[in-house]
Amino acid sequence: MEETSSPGYYTLTLKSSEEARLQQVFSSHCDSEGRMKLYHFLILTLEKGIVSNSCPLNSILYIFQQSAGDKDYLSKNRFFFAITLIARHIFPDEISPVEQIFTQILVDPMVDSSHPNLPTQDEATLLLLSEGVIREFEKAEEGFLHILMAYNSQNIQNRRKVIGTKNIKAKNHGITARNFLRYCRAASLVPNLLNIENLQDCIASVLPPRDKEERKFYETCVLIKQYETEGDFSSLVPLDPYKGEPDLKLHHLQMIFGRIAIQSIRDIDDPVLQVRTLLFDKLKLGKGQELGPGLSVTYSTDYQSDVSLGSIEDPEDVMADYEHKQMVSRKDMRDDMNLNEVVKQTPPLPTIEDVIKMLDDERVPQVPPVPPIVQENPPPYALPVIQFALPKPPEPKPKNAMPQRSNKKKEETAADRLKFAPLPGSFIPSLPDKPRYEKFFELKQSLGSNLYPETAKQCLVNPGVHPCIIREILLPPPSPPGIGTLIESCFVYQNNYNYPMALMSLDNAKREWQDFDGSDDLKPEIDLFFEITRGAIYQSCNKDGLALAQYFSCKASSDKLPFNHPDKALIWCGFGSVLFHLGHYGVALRAYLMAKKIRERTIGGDTVDTASVYNNLGVCMFFLERYQESHAYFQLAEAILDMLLGPHHPRTLTAKQNIAKVKRQSVMGMPEFKPLWQKQYVDPFPKAKKKGKKKGKKKGKK
Repeated sequence: MEETSSPGYYTLTLKSSEEARLQQVFSSHCDSEGRMKLYHFLILTLEKGIVSNSCPLNSILYIFQQSAGDKDYLSKNRFFFAITLIARHIFPDEISPVEQIFTQILVDPMVDSSHPNLPTQDEATLLLLSEGVIREFEKAEEGFLHILMAYNSQNIQNRRKVIGTKNIKAKNHGITARNFLRYCRAASLVPNLLNIENLQDCIASVLPPRDKEERKFYETCVLIKQYETEGDFSSLVPLDPYKGEPDLKLHHLQMIFGRIAIQSIRDIDDPVLQVRTLLFDKLKLGKGQELGPGLSVTYSTDYQSDVSLGSIEDPEDVMADYEHKQMVSRKDMRDDMNLNEVVKQTPPLPTIEDVIKMLDDERVPQVPPVPPIVQENPPPYALPVIQFALPKPPEPKPKNAMPQRSNKKKEETAADRLKFAPLPGSFIPSLPDKPRYEKFFELKQSLGSNLYPETAKQCLVNPGVHPCIIREILLPPPSPPGIGTLIESCFVYQNNYNYPMALMSLDNAKREWQDFDGSDDLKPEIDLFFEITRGAIYQSCNKDGLALAQYFSCKASSDKLPFNHPDKALIWCGFGSVLFHLGHYGVALRAYLMAKKIRERTIGGDTVDTASVYNNLGVCMFFLERYQESHAYFQLAEAILDMLLGPHHPRTLTAKQNIAKVKRQSVMGMPEFKPLWQKQYVDPFPKAKKKGKKKGKKKGKK
C-alpha cells in the first residue's frame, strides 16, 4: 500500500506540540531528501534506549522492514508507523502503548544521566549495523544468553543460577567488563586473537564514557590491571564492585564481538563472513551447537528453568519484596524501615546439594536405618516335637452326692504369677504413684490457684498439629561495658518483630566490640555468636534462604573453636532448624545428630541443651514417619527436662505435648505379627451335654 493512496493510514492523533517534536526527531536522523535509512533508525533507537535485551537489534530490524515495505528507507508517515510497532512490541499488555513510547522518544537524552550512551559512529559501527551482520547476531543469540547467565555477577556470587533468561530479558541484566574479560581469556580471544589493549579499545568504542567515574575506569586501565593480576580466571570468584565499570548488555556483546571480528580476521573482506567465522567457527555460539570455549558453566535458556531455587529463596526477591509494615512492641511504633536498607550484602545462597556435601565432608552421622521387626517365635522345624501326656479323665461322681463347698482358697500357680510384656508399639501407661486427688491438691498449693492449667493436663493438645522443635537460646559472652545493652536491645527488637532495628543493633554492638579490642578479628566464640544471632533473626522474619546462607558462612568461625568447645554444636542446631522448616527432614536429622554427638561429648547427655536436641530429633523422626523412635526421643527429653526444669517449664510442657501428639496418631497401631505355625488339638474329654426334659402329655392313672 502506497502512502498516497491512503494518507490517513499511518497518521496518529497527536497534539500539535507532540507532532512538531516528533517531526523534529525524524528530521534530525534523516538525510536531505527526508529518508531515514536502517543505520540512522538503529542509531535513533540506541539513543532513546529502546534497544535492550527484550528488544534486541534483530527486532528493530524486523520492525524497520515491516514499516518500510518494499523500500529501504522510512518516510515521515512510515516512521510514525514504525514507532507504533515498537510500542506494541515493548508494551504488549498496555491498552495505549503509543502514549508510553512517546515519553521515551520525545525526552531529551541529556536530561537523564542513566541514559544509554551511543557507540562511536565510525566505519566499523556502520558495518555492524547492517542487515547481514544483524542476522548473524540473531543466529547466535542463544550463545550470547549463555554468556550473560554464566558470567552474571549474582550467579557467580551464589555459585548457581539465580538470574535466568527471563530475568535477563525482563530486567535487562548484563555482565561487568571484568567478567567479560574472563570469558575472553577462557575462550582464548586474549591474547591469541587480540591483546588486552585492543579489547579495552573495543569496549570503549561500544560504550564510551558518560561521566567522570566511567572515564576514570578507562584512564586507570582497570581491565589491564585485572588481566595482569588475576592468575586463575576460570574459578569465577566474586569480584568487588567498581564504581564506573560499564555493564555490558546483549547488543553491547554483539557489537564488541563484531568489532573483534573486523579487527582480527584480516584474510576475509566481507564483514558478514568475518562475524560468522568468529561466532560459529571459533566461539561455537550457534543455536543447537555444543557450548564452545569459555562456557564451562552451563544453564538452560528455557523460561521455566528460571524457577530453579526450589525452597531456597532468590536473594533479589528477598531484598526487594520485603516490606514489613505493622505495629510493633505495643508502643505505637511503626516499622517503616526496609530490610534492604540494613542488609547491604547477602551471603552466597547454598543449594541442598552443597549442604549435603558439607555434611559428608564433616563426617556427620548418617540417618540410622529403620530397625527391623524380628519375630521371637522359634521356628518349629529346628526343635524336636514334644509330646505332652494326655490329662487323666475325671473320676465319676455319685449321682445323689450333694456338692460341698470348700473354704480352702485356690492355690496360686506359676501361671497366675506370670505377666506378659506389651508388644512393641503399644503405649500402656504405668499405674499412678499417687491418687488423682492428691496430685490436684499438690498442684493447687504449688500454683497458688484453684485452676488446673490446661497446658499441664494437656487438654489443648490438637492431634492435627504436628510436634514442634525447640529453638536454641543464644547467651552472649561476657561483654565490655555498654555493649551488653546493645545486644539486649537486639533481642528486644527481635521479640517485638522489629527485625531491621535488631540487625542494626547487632551490627553496632559488633562494631563497638571491634573498636574496644582494637582489631577487626574478634575471638572465634564472640564472632560465632554475632553470626549465629544474625541467622536467628533471618529465621524469625521467615527468610529461611538467608538464614541457611548465614549458617553456611558461619562454618569458618565454628572451625576455629577447639575440639571440645560446646559452642561447636550451635551451627548444627541452626542448620537443623532451618532445614526442618525448608522441608528437608532427613538432612535436618543428620544436623541434629551431629549436635547430639558434640553435646554428649562436651557437656553430657543429662543437660537441658542436650535434651532440647533429643526433642528436635524426635520431631524429625516424626516427619520421617518413624514414630516409635520419635516417641522414645520425646520420652527421653521429657524425663531430663522434668528433672532439671520442673514439670511446668515451657520446654517440659513442649516435650509432653509432643508425646501426646505422637500417641494420638492413627498410625501408631501395634505392628502385625504373622504366626509362623499353628496346630489344632481335639479335646479328648468333652463335656457332656445336659439332657433336656422330654415334653409330653402326662398319662392319667387307669
